[in-house]
Amino acid sequence: MKRIPALITAAIAVCWIAASAGPAMAQDYRIVSYQNTINSLVSRWAAAVITLDGKLMPVLQELEQKQALSNPTDADKARIAELIRQRDDLARQIDGESNNLRVEMTLVEVGPGAPEREMLQLPDWLVGLIKSKGIPVGHGITLVPDASFDISARKLKSLSLGIRFSWG
Repeated sequence: MKRIPALITAAIAVCWIAASAGPAMAQDYRIVSYQNTINSLVSRWAAAVITLDGKLMPVLQELEQKQALSNPTDADKARIAELIRQRDDLARQIDGESNNLRVEMTLVEVGPGAPEREMLQLPDWLVGLIKSKGIPVGHGITLVPDASFDISARKLKSLSLGIRFSWG
């Protein structure tokens, strides 16, 4: 008879030890809500940048071909100037999308009472999210995201998307 309470107590102790040693059961709902909001903002940004990138790649390829000509005609020179204008316009649009994302993300806050230990993981999560959205990088375009989170203010302190353009 004394063995049954001892076994029950031991089983409860093992469960408590296993629960405390294992990963957290679930994230706080305020963190999950913040992540869902940020995820939708980044998804919208990624879709816009991918669309603009799709327009930019043919311009860059044609510009590269025209600039490779040894004796360009006046028509070729005019086309080169037009392609450079198009390239710069698309680059400005991509920068504008990135700036809009940065502003929108700095306005989103984590709900009050969210655990600090979970908020500490948000900058790394955010950088991974931006990298995972499938922005096609190449042909002179580099994506370098960086983020920092202000725990006392419960919101993103800074976001740098670092989309770099290098034209040959």
